Amino acid sequence: MSGRSPITRDDAPAYLAKYENRQANPADAPDYENLNLPPYLVRARVRSEERARFDALTEDAPPHRSQSWGLETVAPRELDIPDPYRRRLQGSTDIRLIRHGQTQGYVSDAALTDTGRWQAHHKGADFAKGLVEGTTVTILHAPTPRAHETAVGVHEGVLQAAARYGIRVGGGGVVVNEPVVAAEFDNFQVYVNEPGNERELDVTEAFRHMATLRNLHEASGAGERPGWFVEVDRFYKIQAAGGDPITQWLNIPLLYVEPPVHVIRRFWKGITKYITEGPPNQRILVCTHSGPIRAMAASAVGHDPGEPNNVEDVRIRVFKELDRAIMTYRGRGVEVEIPTSITPSWYA
Repeated sequence: MSGRSPITRDDAPAYLAKYENRQANPADAPDYENLNLPPYLVRARVRSEERARFDALTEDAPPHRSQSWGLETVAPRELDIPDPYRRRLQGSTDIRLIRHGQTQGYVSDAALTDTGRWQAHHKGADFAKGLVEGTTVTILHAPTPRAHETAVGVHEGVLQAAARYGIRVGGGGVVVNEPVVAAEFDNFQVYVNEPGNERELDVTEAFRHMATLRNLHEASGAGERPGWFVEVDRFYKIQAAGGDPITQWLNIPLLYVEPPVHVIRRFWKGITKYITEGPPNQRILVCTHSGPIRAMAASAVGHDPGEPNNVEDVRIRVFKELDRAIMTYRGRGVEVEIPTSITPSWYA
């Protein structure tokens, strides 16, 4: 008997032992019950937490790297794309509109907090799991400090995860470009019509300028408040009261603030520009702001889907013809016509 191999075993295999350990000692998970989310999204997020805990317990994760595994990791889990669309998506360009990380505040053009920088790094690391050789990663950002720092964190996260997962960068592998500023993806602007100094400012910069002028007006009592001043003042009073100023921007006509329709067309113009000018097999990450992201999503799904969380993204897969795309946000994917392919006379 001593020379024969055992035909039975009493101890559990390693993967089963880890599973039983997780079941006996469940990790704390976020409470999704109070977020008023649809049930399918709650289930998807719970499954995501379970997968993350499993990955943390698995040595040398991930165990392998294939395109299907990568897409399964970074794609919205609750969205199952029908086969006809999968065929049409061959040769498409994958774009992510990523909201910046947590900031120090919104009353000025503030930078990220330590948490915000960690969020951006983690976002890049998660995205890297879906990369395959021959892919070029283009990282763009709005010309604000918070968007720039997010892009830098995403870039570092992609590189670190590539090293961890054995993804070759350069030399015929994956090309990861340095972050580049792209004005097409800036936040919505405020037109400051001061005599002799008319200009457009990011909405947070406009608030900082408005606050300075308000102090002067209150101190002197001289002059009337200009129209842009009144609109920005109303905008931030909503925020100070705990409301949602982006809802006002999306639904109420404003005379001195760049309208959502213009921002949407500006974003699409930038998307088609960077696809056309970029290399094949390109994946584009755009670090930008919540208002434009929300407007883009609303234009696709037909209603305001709500404020994106920090580093949450809207995914856009542009067909190779550059006339249509599939936009996905929070589990809903909608095929849309790219509006810059036509230009109505009233817009021109």
